[in-house]
Amino acid sequence: MLHAGLAEVDITPPLGIAISGHWHIRYADQVRDPLFAHALVLDDGAAPICLITVDVLSLQRGTVLRCREAIAQATGLSPERIGISATHTHYGPLVARIWTRDVLPDPDYLAQMEAGIVRAAVEAWERREPAQIAIGWAFEGKLSFNRRFMMRSGEVVMHPPIASTDILYQEGRVDPEVGVIAVRDAAGAPMGWWVNFACHATVTGAATALSADFPGELARAMKERHGAEVVTLFANGCCGNLCQQDVFDPDRPRNGDELMRHMGDKLADDVAKAEEGAQFSDEVALDARSAEIAIPLRHVPVEFEQAARELLAQPYDEATADATEHREHTYAEMVVELVEEKRERPLVPGEIQAFRIGEVGLVLLPGEIFVEHGLTIKLHSPAQRTFVVELANGIMGYVPTREAFDGGGYEQRLGNNSKLSPAAGEIMTETGLALLDSMFR
Repeated sequence: MLHAGLAEVDITPPLGIAISGHWHIRYADQVRDPLFAHALVLDDGAAPICLITVDVLSLQRGTVLRCREAIAQATGLSPERIGISATHTHYGPLVARIWTRDVLPDPDYLAQMEAGIVRAAVEAWERREPAQIAIGWAFEGKLSFNRRFMMRSGEVVMHPPIASTDILYQEGRVDPEVGVIAVRDAAGAPMGWWVNFACHATVTGAATALSADFPGELARAMKERHGAEVVTLFANGCCGNLCQQDVFDPDRPRNGDELMRHMGDKLADDVAKAEEGAQFSDEVALDARSAEIAIPLRHVPVEFEQAARELLAQPYDEATADATEHREHTYAEMVVELVEEKRERPLVPGEIQAFRIGEVGLVLLPGEIFVEHGLTIKLHSPAQRTFVVELANGIMGYVPTREAFDGGGYEQRLGNNSKLSPAAGEIMTETGLALLDSMFR
C-alpha cells in the first residue's frame, strides 16, 4: 500500500539580502510573501522517492549534493531518488552565481536554506501515512506565452513592445499542459499536490520585495480552498523562452499583483480540473534513474574574442556608464572568461533524472530549457504521460534550440548564463528519453 508525506518549511531570508533575477543586483527591503521549500515523499514499500521544490531562481549543484546527502543520512532514501528543483522566482535570494558575476551567495543564508530543504524532506518522510494518489492533466492556454519574436529588422527580440507593428512573427511554441499529482489520505481528505506548468516566474514586478511569485499564489489559493495544512509543490516546466506577457493583447497587464493572483487562482482551477478526470489509487509502482552528462562549452570565434578584448582595453567607469555600456562591457568580460574557462574545463558536467510514478514519467533537467526540448520529450516518451521539469538538481544556464542560436536574441547571447554548445538540448533530450525507455519498456 502506498504511503505519502508532505511538508513545507519557510526559507524566507533576512532583509538586505541580494536578490537574483535581473542584470543589476537588487537588495530586499520588504517581504511581499514568504518563500518555502516544499517536499513530497511517495513510498510504495520498496522504492520510495522524494520530490522537492524551492522558491528560488536556481540552485547550485553543490547545494543539491549536500542536501541529498543529509536527507539520505536522516531517512535512508537513496540520493539518486531525490529530485530538487527551483521554482525560478526572480524575486528570491541569490543562492547560485550563474546569473551573477560580482556578488557571491551569502554563506549564512545558503546554510539556512539548505537546512530548510533538508528539514522539509525529513518532515515529509516522517509524516508518511497511508495515502492515495491520482495523476491528471489540464489544458491552460491563457497564462504562458512565447517571449521571442522575429522583428522586421531580422533581429530576434525578447519582450518586444506590446502590439508593435515591427513584429514579424513569434519564434517558438508554448506548452499548455498543467500536470498534477494529487495526494489524499486514506479517508479521502486532501494532503497536497505536485503541479507542473511552464512559465517564467517574473510576474510580481516589485523589484526589491521578496516573493515566491505566481507559484506562491498557487500555494495560497490551494490553502484557501482546501485548508491551511495542505502543501503545494510547483515544479516549473521548460520555460526558458516562455513568460506571462501576451504581446498580442495590449489590454492585458504585463505584471503586477493582480495578474499574479489571477495566475495562482487560474492554476488552482486547472488543478481541480485535472483531478476531476483522474483516478485515485493506493497501489502505484515507483522507480527512479539518473545519468551524468558532460556538455561541451560553446565555440568562441577568434574574431569574437578579439573584439571583446579590444573593448575591455578601452577606458571604462562603471559609475558613469549607461545601461548599454555596462551590458556590453559585461558581455565582453564573459567572452574572455569563457575562453579561459574552456582551457581548464571544456566540458560542463550535469545530471538528468527521471522518475516513474505508475504509468506517468517525470524528467528533470538542469538548466533553463527552451520549451521545444520539453515538448520533444513529451512527444517521444514511452510513458502514458510525461511531465518535464527544468532548473532541477543544479543549473547549467540557458538551453536554447538550434533555431534560436541561428536567430539571435538574449537567451543565446554568449555569457555565463548561456555558454553551452547548441547540442546541449539534444543531449539532454536524448538522455531523458533513454532513462524513460529504461523504466517503461
